[in-house]
Amino acid sequence: MGSKGVHTLKMLGCVLVYCLLVCAPVARAQDVGNTPIDDINHLLATKQYDTAESKALLLLEQALQKNDVSADLFFNLGVRLQNASRFEASKALFNAALERYTQEGDLQSMASALLHLGIAERQLTHYTSAFSFVRRAMSIAQIERNRELKAKLQLELGILHQAQDEIEIALEPLKEALNYFRDINDINQTSNCLLRIGDIYSLLNQTTLAQTYYQDAFNAVDPLNDKRLLGIIKTRIGALQLKSGSNDLAMKSISGGLELLLAANDDSAIAQARLLMGKALVENGDIVKGRALLQEAMSFANSSGQAKLVRESRLALAEAFLKEQDFKQALYHARIGTVDARKNRQLREQLSFLSVQLSAYVSLGEFKKALDIQSVIQQLREAMLDSQNKNAIEGLQAEIELVRQSRTLEKLQESKQLALAQAERQRLQTTLFWSISLASLLLLFLVWSRYKQREQTILLRREVRQQTLSLQEKNSELEQAYKTLEEVSLRDPLTGLYNRHYLESQLPGEVKRSQFAAKQQSNTSSEKTDLLCLLVDIDHFKRINDDYGHIAGDKVLSAFAQILKNVFRQTDLIIRWGGEEFLVVCRQSNREELPELAERCREMVATSAFDVGLNDPISITCSVGFSLLPPSSNGSENFDEVWAHTFAVVDYALYAAKLSGRNGWIGVVETYDKQGENRTALDNKFNFPSSRIVTSFNNIASITWPETPEE
Repeated sequence: MGSKGVHTLKMLGCVLVYCLLVCAPVARAQDVGNTPIDDINHLLATKQYDTAESKALLLLEQALQKNDVSADLFFNLGVRLQNASRFEASKALFNAALERYTQEGDLQSMASALLHLGIAERQLTHYTSAFSFVRRAMSIAQIERNRELKAKLQLELGILHQAQDEIEIALEPLKEALNYFRDINDINQTSNCLLRIGDIYSLLNQTTLAQTYYQDAFNAVDPLNDKRLLGIIKTRIGALQLKSGSNDLAMKSISGGLELLLAANDDSAIAQARLLMGKALVENGDIVKGRALLQEAMSFANSSGQAKLVRESRLALAEAFLKEQDFKQALYHARIGTVDARKNRQLREQLSFLSVQLSAYVSLGEFKKALDIQSVIQQLREAMLDSQNKNAIEGLQAEIELVRQSRTLEKLQESKQLALAQAERQRLQTTLFWSISLASLLLLFLVWSRYKQREQTILLRREVRQQTLSLQEKNSELEQAYKTLEEVSLRDPLTGLYNRHYLESQLPGEVKRSQFAAKQQSNTSSEKTDLLCLLVDIDHFKRINDDYGHIAGDKVLSAFAQILKNVFRQTDLIIRWGGEEFLVVCRQSNREELPELAERCREMVATSAFDVGLNDPISITCSVGFSLLPPSSNGSENFDEVWAHTFAVVDYALYAAKLSGRNGWIGVVETYDKQGENRTALDNKFNFPSSRIVTSFNNIASITWPETPEE
């Protein structure tokens, strides 16, 4: 081979090496960058939150269909969305992760998912659900003896109690969490606990204590240079300074905190800092600029669903309009805020909004309304005093009684001195000396006896509390294991079907995914984007228990559950609703399938033989009521209202099927916006303009509808 050929081979070798070292990594990077997770992370980083949420829900829908995505991926993506303040979408992902972890029996991961679900519900001010999730996670932490997880849950419990104005209750779990995090030298969590305790003392108007805890929190985390936490602490210090009237110092602190939060890119904390800066600007007279910041904070709070931040922004706006003497706007925001605070049982916030209304009505000269508002304010203040200051009032009464007794002794002393002076002036000095000595001894004796009595009372209360706690701990250890098994279990022990608790955790996400999928698909009858809801009831089940016994009834229920599993798909939610009632939610279905599904269920039950332990099997029938979920597209978007409305429709249809002869089905396939001529009793009851009702009976005219009293 000549020199030219050798040169050519060397050139080819160089090109090959270049491709292996440079081109291949680039190709791999491009492949990784095109994954759905990378797309969602990029959208979150660029603050395209709505698009990121839509893609995450679509990914969840596809993953549930293929069943090829790990629970950890759902969980981690939920954490990212939660950090971006997209709490509803994060709930759907955490619920999916919780279901997978439950199937795998991974208790630690289940507890983490439950904790994050509790945080999401708390941010959405669904406090009852939040407490439920956190307590379930606490049960797992106690069984697993995971002290770190228990401390995190105690921190969240403290925040939840504080959010509901249960101030004294909130302090105990926060201080227990603080002690643990200090022991393990977890600086971030220690600082977070100090910050939350400072918030409570700020609410109690104990400015010095609040300032001390805030400063301790800042000093603890300062060496780590955690910009997000440092920024939050600085804004809290600014809020405390604003509350005490130091407006210039407050603006400086809030501005410094806002600068740190912008660098940390925490949108939720930024919105709260802008809220405080807006309040400070309003206090300094720059109302227009301050109001603009307050409206920005409210806009973010509305988009992320943070109801508490919405109320805080609305209160600040109402106060700004009041200061600007725009009383109508101030009243508008104050009324909405009062209703919202009353709905969430926030006494402090109700008082703040009512105070704005009172000032506005007085300024407008509407004194009757002002007096009505003042009466409500007085009632709320009395309620707060009764619940929070009972012990303080008792202590003050004891001190007042001691002063009263001392004053009585002084009066007696003066009277005695005057009598002695009139009777025997020559012995005045001796008498005065003994009188003063006696009075001093009596006063000292009263003070000493009061001190000893108080000391003994404190010791007795402490001993009683310790004994009570000890007994409660010993009793709860036996109860916790059983309660944990009940709370963590998602299935009915008799039939093996899912129970109501499982439905309550899954259905909100299913409704949201169905609505999202319906918007993405074209509006054709072939698309399977509907959620179908069927309520199935065994006819004359009481007779089975009465004639054959409850053991036979249990066998019928178990066999009936197996028939439902054969009729419906594995992806459908089959729930033991209670007694002989079963609820089925069909995912990714078409509304036109409803009559076919109901008839298939009715026929299979009617043609099956049920073995109850006798020589011959028995036969049973069932009745079915069904509807879309939700039945109407024009209703409320609130899940609780949607579900209550849907269940009322299917229950009404089931009752009609039983009144019409049983062993049949009645249901609503769809509703229309246009008023119909032949409206049924069901349309009148649920205010449907018209609807398409189907039945297995002769015709719609043959249906016997339940009677409902006129409202």
